[in-house]
Amino acid sequence: MRPTTNAALWVVISLLACGSGESVIPRTPLASLVPLTDINPDPNVVEVQLVAGLSTTEYVPGVRAQVWAYRDGALAGSVGSVPGPMLQAQQGDLVIVHVRNELPEPTTVHWHGLRLPAEQDGSTAVQRAIRPGDSFDYRFAAIDAGTFWYHPHVNAAEQVEKGLYAPMIVSGGTPIDVAADRCLVLDDVKLRVDGHMEEQTTALDLTTGRQGNVLLVNGQQGKSLTIATGTRERWHLINAANGRYFNLSLPGHSFLVIGWDGGLVPIPYATDTLLIAPGERYDVLVTFDQPKAERLTLQTAFYDRGQVNPDPRSLDLLEVVYGPAGPVPLPLPTSWRVLNRLPTDGSTPKRTFSLAQQDSPGGPQFTINGQRWPFNTPVTVRQGDMEIWELQGTQDMDHPFHLHGMFFDVLSVGGIPATHFGWKDTVNVPKGSTVQLAVRYQPLGRWMFHCTIPEHAERGMMGDLLVE
Repeated sequence: MRPTTNAALWVVISLLACGSGESVIPRTPLASLVPLTDINPDPNVVEVQLVAGLSTTEYVPGVRAQVWAYRDGALAGSVGSVPGPMLQAQQGDLVIVHVRNELPEPTTVHWHGLRLPAEQDGSTAVQRAIRPGDSFDYRFAAIDAGTFWYHPHVNAAEQVEKGLYAPMIVSGGTPIDVAADRCLVLDDVKLRVDGHMEEQTTALDLTTGRQGNVLLVNGQQGKSLTIATGTRERWHLINAANGRYFNLSLPGHSFLVIGWDGGLVPIPYATDTLLIAPGERYDVLVTFDQPKAERLTLQTAFYDRGQVNPDPRSLDLLEVVYGPAGPVPLPLPTSWRVLNRLPTDGSTPKRTFSLAQQDSPGGPQFTINGQRWPFNTPVTVRQGDMEIWELQGTQDMDHPFHLHGMFFDVLSVGGIPATHFGWKDTVNVPKGSTVQLAVRYQPLGRWMFHCTIPEHAERGMMGDLLVE
């Protein structure tokens, strides 16, 4: 490690993580995500070897921070990376993942957003955690095209924060002409002044979800992305942070939202800002016409989710640099996806879930309908039935809500009918508000539902859904 003073390191962290405006730190290109090696010659089967273990990464130049990370077990000499290697598949593929645990504690792999058999979901409700030195094989079909991610579902507040997360992209659906197809995994990390990860968990971390002082795109900070002038790009956006909401903007440009958690939406829509709660995913198109400036910056603005200090600044995530002109993009599709809303009316059964926080001597506790996981009573339903869920938020803060194994249709937020439509598996429940969603119970088995802020889920805001 090259010698660097604590004071100098703190200047680096502050400039790269919190500055808005011209940075004095030279920006280097954003490194691309590396795909997992497919070891199966069958074109309809994706078979990979995934290892969870100890590694290091440079969040601050010259400082090798200790992390927990995934690596490609089929690639000789591979090392763990943050995020881990990307799992790529085509819609309809059979996916086989051989997982080996080289961590000092048990772990699992949850396939966030994927519809698959319950026993392959990777939650502790259906799987015994993989002990250190042991292996487990996951096997499922890639039913849906879309943007997903994978991460542990045991001690997730610590394991995900330490670096165990990675994207999964399932290709398929309507073809779209783009100059580049990029996956951008958004995260933050809390670093000490010496550049290493902060290991202490504070009361604020438990209350709001750990929020870091360094912002990351694909595990890197202060990077640049060169695009071809006059072209269109597709960005797969994933929020892998424990507690941070990303409220994105790209000055002078809009995002054409073409996909949500469950794949393409039937009718894309344009927006100048895009709020992404922890666990959510969005696919967007960005068109880079003739530039008004040589450089611009992807930023995140403050979003009041409750119990966090207001910060009026827009924080820099990624510098975008215009390069030479590229090919003019072909026209956009005239038809994106045929998708029908779930048919609901006044006779559709309703089920209420009240999300709440309770203070206790051991720190905050979180509940659903007054019950704390794992001491909760499972919700039992019948396969094929459809219900409306009413998610009632607390007065204190937002809670992003995730349902395993199936998609849902968001009907309204705060009594206002949803403007856009598509499949979701994660939705933000604003503080003091109620979200209505329709869900049809399809896959048999035991499924989890919970706040995607892991500090909240593991301190009680999680439940079980038993589909019989």
